[in-house]
Amino acid sequence: MNIAMVSDSYYPYISGVTRAVSTLKDTLVKMGHRVSIYCPAYPNAAPEEGVKRLPSLRSPTNAAYYVAVPPFFGLRRSLLRFRPDVIHIHSPFNLSRAGYSIGRRHGIPVVMTYHTMYNMYSHYVPVGGKRVSQAVERMAFRVANAVDAVITPSRVLADYLREHGVTSPIFPIPNGIPVEEFQGGDPHYARERYGIPGGIPVIISCGRLGIEKNVEVLLKAFARLRAKKDAALLLVGDGPLRDELQNLARSLGIADRTFFAGSVPPEAMPHMYASADLFMFASLTDTQGLVLVEAKAAGVPAVAVGALGVKDMVLDGEDGYLCANDPDEIAERAAYLLGNPGVLSRMQENAKRNAMSFSKEAAASKILSCYESVLRR
Repeated sequence: MNIAMVSDSYYPYISGVTRAVSTLKDTLVKMGHRVSIYCPAYPNAAPEEGVKRLPSLRSPTNAAYYVAVPPFFGLRRSLLRFRPDVIHIHSPFNLSRAGYSIGRRHGIPVVMTYHTMYNMYSHYVPVGGKRVSQAVERMAFRVANAVDAVITPSRVLADYLREHGVTSPIFPIPNGIPVEEFQGGDPHYARERYGIPGGIPVIISCGRLGIEKNVEVLLKAFARLRAKKDAALLLVGDGPLRDELQNLARSLGIADRTFFAGSVPPEAMPHMYASADLFMFASLTDTQGLVLVEAKAAGVPAVAVGALGVKDMVLDGEDGYLCANDPDEIAERAAYLLGNPGVLSRMQENAKRNAMSFSKEAAASKILSCYESVLRR
């Protein structure tokens, strides 16, 4: 098949969406399909085969993010020259919406991955945040209703779309990961790189340091854990709350054991996970939580707040624990695992085994079935 992917977010910007798009593209190519990605240009972005970049400008609300600038010169010509069997858009906005319009105008089926709940990011809108985010979500529902099929990374999000009137065929398909790449990392990597003392367990958490990731609760949980057991917390990711969270760590008395790693290149992530004994996650907005699956592949069980798509990623009591949004409960579960090596070891093995159901090949095969069902219709 010829598959055109249009995404408003792609490398070098690092996020769950960019990782998902890149992994799907590489997997489909290895399976014998032709894939072309259309995305914003970034300064000094390395050329990549099959990736077409369009002129863009830095986002006023996120200095690391670039937005493609209408009228997207060359997008229609390049897309039609590629002759796609299907166009796969990865947002309801801007460049992706242009891809949808081209598909509709030229009779090309359009599939959309609905990656997240857009109304949960109103805090990034400087004026009228809640009203604007609600309007954005209504627009996203309209796009989801207009395309030929919608892919969601979790059943929770599929149910949410149904509840809000989306009638297009919906395929709940978790984003896949290269499972084997997260196995065999260097277990000494993080200790040596960040100066983490030996002899104490390492807890890792990955994600943007923003309000939606609920890192404040994570730090409070770690402070309660430290009162019971010495450990280190490694935070991978950056964002607007970094200074505020560092100040909170100091006020909680955990700054000496909290390590802010900042943004980490994808190739280093297997080593980061391999360096950890436990994964902790408190996000309230993730519709999948791809980092949870990556941690599982590395054999790192999770203690996570059981919100949205996270409930599909962690099997409670088997490869981790799901908790309420309560620092005391999170700390209690983490302390129990770290204090019971036999239970922790069993969960580590379960995590590795269960990660196989999220392999990139399994996800790509399901997405191909979605494309084929659209083409048959």
